[in-house]
Amino acid sequence: MKTIFFDIDGVITTIEEYYRSRRKYWDKYDAAKNLIVPYPFNIQCVSIFNEILSITGADIVLTSDWRNKWTIEELGVIFKMNNVIKSPIDITENFYTSMKNLDSDRAREIEEYITRKNITDYVIIDDLNLKPFLTDGHRFVKTIEREGLKQCSIKKKILKVLQNE
Repeated sequence: MKTIFFDIDGVITTIEEYYRSRRKYWDKYDAAKNLIVPYPFNIQCVSIFNEILSITGADIVLTSDWRNKWTIEELGVIFKMNNVIKSPIDITENFYTSMKNLDSDRAREIEEYITRKNITDYVIIDDLNLKPFLTDGHRFVKTIEREGLKQCSIKKKILKVLQNE
């Protein structure tokens, strides 16, 4: 099975969403207010992500810090509320040691998950630079936080990794 190790901020949300009014978002979605979801996903990023999911059939394993605030079930509600066609099936463990080690800690969390679950067909998508800390860096696709998945040619790079090209 194909797996996408997936961050949220800087990937499916951008700076634009971060600065939006939470009140408007909460007024539109009671679930967002009840779960205290800070901002919506970027509509264009969601569309691109849905295309990737449709083409590859990949499962989502969440690596984002959002996994520390909400349960997997609540994350599923958040993904559905934002029109993502699939919800995360799992999350990586949190090995956070310090802000200084955020990149290396996240890479270690992903690699531990890959080893424990014997995952062989995957891509890692994040706006942090995890590549120097990964054993298989060619499976990593870095986004720019202000663009996320809207970034030029990101979809093509992700599909190339997942389709083993």
